[in-house]
Amino acid sequence: MKFGAKPREIWKTPAELGKKYNSWNTRFNRLMVLEHVWTKLTGEKEKFWKLTAVKGGVLYVSVRLSVARNELVGRRESLIRELNKHFDKPWIEKIEIVKDLGAIHD
Repeated sequence: MKFGAKPREIWKTPAELGKKYNSWNTRFNRLMVLEHVWTKLTGEKEKFWKLTAVKGGVLYVSVRLSVARNELVGRRESLIRELNKHFDKPWIEKIEIVKDLGAIHD
């Protein structure tokens, strides 16, 4: 350490460390949980329903076949309910079906 430089902060408890990285860590953890739960809920359908993005409370899913699209439309509400069970407060409000990533930014 150079003379006159501010000494490096030393953490005394895990809570102090959590304060610095809490918002980033929380978002990252939520995405990891979402991806894992989505994979478990969709099972074989994962080949046809690709989790593309999350923006706000909207989950964007790209669908490969029209038959798979129709099934996703029918299961939307139950999927949202099942996904939200894994978070401390409801996060996913709706599921949007997209053809490509460009549709998310509009």
